[in-house]
Amino acid sequence: MGETGKEEYKIQSFDIETQKLLKTALKGILEQARHKKYWIQTVFLPSTDPSNVDLDKVANVIVDQSLKDCVFSKEAGRICYTIIQAESKQVGQSIFRRSLLNRLQQEYKDREDLRNRSLQAWICYVTFICNIFDYLKVNNMPMMALVNPVYDCLFRLAQHDSLQKEEEVDCLVLQLHRIGEQLEKMNSQRMDELFSLLRDGFLLQEGLSSLSQLLLLEIIEFRAADWKMTDAAQKYYYSEVTD
Repeated sequence: MGETGKEEYKIQSFDIETQKLLKTALKGILEQARHKKYWIQTVFLPSTDPSNVDLDKVANVIVDQSLKDCVFSKEAGRICYTIIQAESKQVGQSIFRRSLLNRLQQEYKDREDLRNRSLQAWICYVTFICNIFDYLKVNNMPMMALVNPVYDCLFRLAQHDSLQKEEEVDCLVLQLHRIGEQLEKMNSQRMDELFSLLRDGFLLQEGLSSLSQLLLLEIIEFRAADWKMTDAAQKYYYSEVTD
């Protein structure tokens, strides 16, 4: 986590009771944690014991918030990682991680219903599970249990109806920028299949917006350049988006 102990999270949208719950779960690991709009001021009572926290409730609170708030969903992985580290070091258990993965699995099974109910919640879920994939490691490797669910979510974003929606294309491209290289190392065949869909969508699908076409072309070139953005490509795509 590097300098995470000196950072400050802001989670203003949580009620006071929930903030206290999260602060207790983070006890002993964070003095302060910082990122943009969110904060938890980690001031703890000496008698507060993190082993007494209902970590099932903490996991559900974080998932629920992630499905409602796309900004929070982008940062929730860091919080989850910190709580898992705290639990492991202080009580030697993995209740929070187990609860978190169980809840993610439930939402994964209902992902199509979730998308049908709320496109925003669906995008938040994809962002969150990719964020968790990025942060949670076993022996410095991504968790195998998350590889196929993450791929399945990205494949859903690459379907014809999703490519018609700029929000889903944007989500897909952002996640591939963040974790595409890691995912490919875990299963290169599925990444080949995913990009076959993206190339077909870019070349053959009618009705794509100019922005969606630009995003798809950019991520295809990004992967072709070994998951690196060349200076020329960055200048071109940045100028196109801002214009």
